[in-house]
Amino acid sequence: MLEAIYEGEKFNLPAHLSLQESVRQEVKRLKKAAEKGAFTCPYCDGELRLKAGEVKEKHFFHPSNSCVISEASDVYHQQTKREAKSHSVMKEIIYDELKTQEKINDSLQVEYGYVNKAEEKWKYYPDIIVNNKKTELAITILTDVTANKDSKLVRQIKKRNEYFKSKNLKPIWFVEETEQSIDMAHRVVHLWEGELDIAVKMEEDQKWESTIKQLELTNNLFDVFGYHYQYLPNKMDVFSLYYVKSTETNITFNVQRFIKDQLSHPYRAFALNHPYEIKMSTALWTEDSMQLSDPIVEEQQREAFVKEALERDEQYSVNDEEELTTSSQTENNPPTTGKVYEDHDIEKILIEYMKKVEVVSADRFSKFLVEECGAPSHKFATGRYKIYGRVCTTLNAMEKEGTIKLVRKDFVNDRLYEVV
Repeated sequence: MLEAIYEGEKFNLPAHLSLQESVRQEVKRLKKAAEKGAFTCPYCDGELRLKAGEVKEKHFFHPSNSCVISEASDVYHQQTKREAKSHSVMKEIIYDELKTQEKINDSLQVEYGYVNKAEEKWKYYPDIIVNNKKTELAITILTDVTANKDSKLVRQIKKRNEYFKSKNLKPIWFVEETEQSIDMAHRVVHLWEGELDIAVKMEEDQKWESTIKQLELTNNLFDVFGYHYQYLPNKMDVFSLYYVKSTETNITFNVQRFIKDQLSHPYRAFALNHPYEIKMSTALWTEDSMQLSDPIVEEQQREAFVKEALERDEQYSVNDEEELTTSSQTENNPPTTGKVYEDHDIEKILIEYMKKVEVVSADRFSKFLVEECGAPSHKFATGRYKIYGRVCTTLNAMEKEGTIKLVRKDFVNDRLYEVV
């Protein structure tokens, strides 16, 4: 273990040695003091000795008795060995804030993870465990997250996250603010794989989901905000990440809420809000559950989001109708030079296409015409092929004939037809 009690005060061995001009001389002095009983265990009050070999890290040990908390402490310190120096600073400030709340909240219990669960001899320990009326939280701080590019470390974080869940804890991860990457102009949050895995769903995220569900939009949410996406999610699941920065005496948090989108590299998500800063006392308020938000700011952001979404939706519909009109005019008056795609080819190809599928997507068939049949690849500013308008006209005509049946219209983004 790396900590002890010395002359009535907490003593951290690595921190102490980092301040010494001659580590060798200081270790020699400390060993002699330990032999005379100067160091005791902060958990069981047993005497400690100092081991300072060339291979293993210098550490304290119990010479005669076993202490389960000190054993858990060793596991925890190995687990957090990769963290930056700021990790311990932030952990202690958060711990002190929560312990202060514990004094005025009878339903709140706060303890270091390895102390709380030492008897159970866990494989992994969170930094802090918080028990309140609703749940048991596992708080963990991540620093130097750029190392998550290393696949081994990503696996370790995922294992810890799943392990805490298996122990019926709700994992809450605070990520060092330097890793935050957001571009609100493109409505995108760029993420490490580890960040994506540890994103959490809190009470405010559920309120965001309810707000989005009640939105009456004519068009796709991602489209109206100009967000570049691969596939539309079946459900608009909202998650959040909490970025933390510290001074020597204080901590502030930034909260980022998003809808998960791309689940492979490069990892990205649709940003719902401008990240905002909240004070530690507000973020860590735990009357019933940890707040991790400013409710007033959250409500203001949701109202602003709804207003912007409705305005963008109306404008998007106007632009889309203009594009379809332009498409129709272009196809009815094709250019006089260059290769011209024959309109009658569409219906002929479509009849053959329908023999191979049960459902026809206007968008996918447009791509098929361009990529497989040599149709013009001109696009609108939205990224849609201009031939889409002609495809929809053909499909509508075939529906009237009874050949196909419209089963779903995904706003103006796509139309799905079932082959009769």
